[in-house]
Amino acid sequence: MLLGLGLGVSAQSAASTASAPPAPPSGLAAPGNLFSVAQSAFDTSAHIDLRGNWDVLSGRLTALGNNANDARVSLDAPLVAGHHHIATFDFAITSGNLKMSLGGNGSFNGASVTEDWQGFQNYKSTDVGGAFTRVQPKPTSNFSGSIDGLAIYDLSTTDPKVVQRDVIIYGGDSNSANATSDFVTKANRETAFDPRIWYMPPLRNAPTFNPVGAERHVPFPMIEPVIAAPAARRMSPVHAAASELVSWSAARGRPLLILALGDPGSGLMNTQDWRAPARREGTGATVGRMWDEMVAMKTALEALTPNHQVVGAMWSLGQNDGFSASSAEDYDTSHTVQYNNFFTDVRTLFGNIPMVLSNINPDAAADSDANGNQGFGSFRQTWIRRFDKDSGHPNSVNNLTVLEPASGNQYTGDGNQGSSDPHYSATGIQALGRQMGQALRGVLG
Repeated sequence: MLLGLGLGVSAQSAASTASAPPAPPSGLAAPGNLFSVAQSAFDTSAHIDLRGNWDVLSGRLTALGNNANDARVSLDAPLVAGHHHIATFDFAITSGNLKMSLGGNGSFNGASVTEDWQGFQNYKSTDVGGAFTRVQPKPTSNFSGSIDGLAIYDLSTTDPKVVQRDVIIYGGDSNSANATSDFVTKANRETAFDPRIWYMPPLRNAPTFNPVGAERHVPFPMIEPVIAAPAARRMSPVHAAASELVSWSAARGRPLLILALGDPGSGLMNTQDWRAPARREGTGATVGRMWDEMVAMKTALEALTPNHQVVGAMWSLGQNDGFSASSAEDYDTSHTVQYNNFFTDVRTLFGNIPMVLSNINPDAAADSDANGNQGFGSFRQTWIRRFDKDSGHPNSVNNLTVLEPASGNQYTGDGNQGSSDPHYSATGIQALGRQMGQALRGVLG
């Protein structure tokens, strides 16, 4: 039987874990599941009022379709009113929809979940208006499906509104966001839920993303899809990267907050999205918009009560700044000044933080395009490598690591760009995230 989305293991193997992982040697332990292992896995049903519409079949809480009655899954102790909580569960659905509601001392209706990837319900502190005594899966009358691994966590010890935390930026183009990989499913989501990891969604063009319940600049517990681009639910690298960094922060006694600042199509040269005000040329619609978004997110971060600390950044930039160069030196002449300005301006804003910059996808960086031009491939790759602090090149940037992504992870799902598609499959973009997180972890000390 599955225990929620897992803690410290993949969702597929979560049954082997306890309800909470062991605490790190020092610092911050992850909040534990408020249900026992047996209760979460439905190895027992003594805590459930099945209400004539549910049964435990093959270890899963299964709707019988008799009516729209909820199941009432009682907790051993009431929730603490005013604390942020989250429920996670393995969700199987054939028809209809389900709301993961709260009850027993007042009520709160969860959002409708209609697809298997939606196996979580975020409960903001204002949602938990009473000392609720139970979780209540509430189906529509046509719901056919089941749940397993029901878990609920009190996040008050990791809530960014009340707890000081380490903050890391993950920003740049589409390969740092959630809009251009495979759609998230419960099967391809590799990174386990960890209650110590949160993120701040930009949602630059929309205030909310209802299928997740994310809101612009409001911290959200991290589960893929990590919402950066509005109305998109594809896999990003962000949770995978954070999973490599959370133990470092926990050992410092802090949870982790990621500023999710990926935006498809963004760059420094062709679109000028990431230029600080003093570096801008012209007034096009894209000029400076992601820099301005980063400043707005910094303002939102500072509005939270604790004194959060930005400790590092990971960037995916360069893919949208290609041109028909004749050599890597052409990039040097055309682009290096603006890139160096960007790295300097980021550190002026956040301090002398370590940074990681990913090179472009090697599977799409063919030596030449259809016209035989190497400018979009190897010349651009060579130029990006020169920024690495250990490159020995005059372009090297102090405390910046250039990551060479692993090959074999190209996304070909939409067929629009064929062999030149610069994006990553769900497997690949999570592998990229882990590489990025490991690289940053290696320089954090």
